[in-house]
Amino acid sequence: MAPHGDERGTGQDLVPEAGLVNRNVTVNGRRTSIRLEPQMWDALHDICQREGMTVHQICTLVEERRRRRGGSLTAAIRVFILAYFRQAATQEGHARAGHGSGLLVQLATVHRSDGQSDREAPSAPAMATRPLPPPSPEPIS
Repeated sequence: MAPHGDERGTGQDLVPEAGLVNRNVTVNGRRTSIRLEPQMWDALHDICQREGMTVHQICTLVEERRRRRGGSLTAAIRVFILAYFRQAATQEGHARAGHGSGLLVQLATVHRSDGQSDREAPSAPAMATRPLPPPSPEPIS
């Protein structure tokens, strides 16, 4: 598992770290820099390992699709990562991870400087009963 991953299933990897990490990649033979959150870099490396590809190859693939649809390369990479893992998600996997159990509501509680807390997510019953949308038929770039 990647260094920022949550091996215990506590959901701690759902709370983003502050800051972006800038890295150089080669896309279509040209060097460019990409700024992503550490978790996004970890997820991209996980995809590369699973698919037997390099970060440069994945970014080139995403860039080729992005050019046809528009938008920034960084945004396209984030959407690609989300689509990749979303297609791999199953109801059984969500249940094993405790999704729909209110864990996300606990993680989304923001503590303000005045000592109060605000909720940024729907209540646990709303999360548990809301149906999941069908997976996308093709990978999104």
